[in-house]
Amino acid sequence: MATSTACWRLLLLVSAACGAPPRSGFAPSSGDVGAGGGAATGTSGGASGVLAGTAGSNNGGGIGFIGQTGANSGSSGDDGGPDAEAPGDLPDPNCPPGVHTTVSGVVYDPSLQDPLYNITVFAPKSATLPALPKGAACLSCDALYPSFYGSAVTDATGHFTVRNVPPGTNVPVVVQTGKWRKEFMIPIVNKCVDNPQPDKTLRLPKNAIHGDGDLPDIAISTGQSDSLECLLLRIGVDAAEWTGGPGAAGHIHIFFGNGANTNNPGPASYQSLWDKTADLMPYDVTLLSCEGRETQDGPNALGTADQQALLDYANAGGRVFASHYHYAWFNVGPWTALNLATWYAGQNAIDDSTSFPGDIYTTQLNGGPFPEGVALQQWLGVVNALTNNQLPIYYVRHNSDLLPPQGPAVTPSQPWIVLDTSVTAMVPNGVPAANGAQYFSVDTPTTMPEKCGRVVYSDLHVSGGGGAKETGIPYFTPDYPQFKKTMTGGIVPDQCAMHALTPQEKALEFMIFDLSSCLIPIGQTPKPPRGPA
Repeated sequence: MATSTACWRLLLLVSAACGAPPRSGFAPSSGDVGAGGGAATGTSGGASGVLAGTAGSNNGGGIGFIGQTGANSGSSGDDGGPDAEAPGDLPDPNCPPGVHTTVSGVVYDPSLQDPLYNITVFAPKSATLPALPKGAACLSCDALYPSFYGSAVTDATGHFTVRNVPPGTNVPVVVQTGKWRKEFMIPIVNKCVDNPQPDKTLRLPKNAIHGDGDLPDIAISTGQSDSLECLLLRIGVDAAEWTGGPGAAGHIHIFFGNGANTNNPGPASYQSLWDKTADLMPYDVTLLSCEGRETQDGPNALGTADQQALLDYANAGGRVFASHYHYAWFNVGPWTALNLATWYAGQNAIDDSTSFPGDIYTTQLNGGPFPEGVALQQWLGVVNALTNNQLPIYYVRHNSDLLPPQGPAVTPSQPWIVLDTSVTAMVPNGVPAANGAQYFSVDTPTTMPEKCGRVVYSDLHVSGGGGAKETGIPYFTPDYPQFKKTMTGGIVPDQCAMHALTPQEKALEFMIFDLSSCLIPIGQTPKPPRGPA
């Protein structure tokens, strides 16, 4: 046993001699160094451009990362099985047995408003990070990460503790989920003790153009009846990242559905985004904002070719968020074979003058555990988004059911938020709105044991349209205030309102970061990555 332990310790030593002074062993990086032992904002060491998701190749790859599945697997990303040791589980070569050098803290969104769940934090073995892959693809979770000493994931309060961090000065620590990645330099890491970081110093990046870190490429199709494109601005992403259409330096790519557009107008969604799979594949995440009518292919209804393009994108690892009237992708055509939900066409509004209570669904439909649902419930409580342990929902719509008796007998979909049973409305006529799905997801491809992509359908809106204002929320300022319930002609991000996130927006914030993260199969608990094989 002593020989085995010594071997593991030897493997963890990197160019360091026994009894060496407590230096980190890392070359100086471009990150700013803070004072007083706190975490200081730093810039990413990764180069821009395309790098393979796996070492030694150059074929690119994206965030459709999959956790291990199968009879002998552990939790997502647990490539060694349930009994394998992650780097942070090994003995710390700098400390007595059972003692570790740790760094702890809380990770926030880019605006430093809300702590975040399931963010990976790791101590890399090199301060220079490899470039992240580009576009949607299907790779293992561990393909996202370089070699590291130890790693952890944040809990529902945003807290983490990383073990086996090398002691010394200017020690790099990285926070990452999917392709959101930011590197910090810890001024001093003391040996064999915890090194807590000051609150609100660790966050995801705001801007990749100016070197604050790395961002995923997100395509947003705007719509006149919602302002999903404004939510990322309020979460803290820098306005410089918005760009019209494909290409350019920005990472928030705006396509015109029938809503707002950028100053340098983005192209029509039906012509340049969902017209074919190849136009979708450059984007890690595609957000489809409600258009106030069933989604159309220009002057025509969506065709089978459009729907198949989106399905192929999701099956290849793409992530899709479809709001309200975008049910038109799923209720007819090739998606119907997946049996996602019982669908109801139309607006199906209940009462826009008030809110209705939503319940967080914390089990699978078969009664099995749903850890992410439990975490969502806990997290919404942490960020003060719940009233009487429920989510108040404005602009409620009822376009789908998953729960019995209205829902399908068998479905691959997972409900996250449903209307409370106290909602007595019958919308559409004769159909109880109670238990109506407000947010559900399905992992794709549904016919394969290993999942690559995730599709979300949501009846939650960021807003009720241009100039719309939720009642009873004094700090709320509407997006595109010059318009009334529609926003065709609005300029994004210039005319987006800046205010604290509403409870409904906080729920959507959780979902967007979940959607862009390494895929955690339904029923599994997030685990720290193990790094490249």
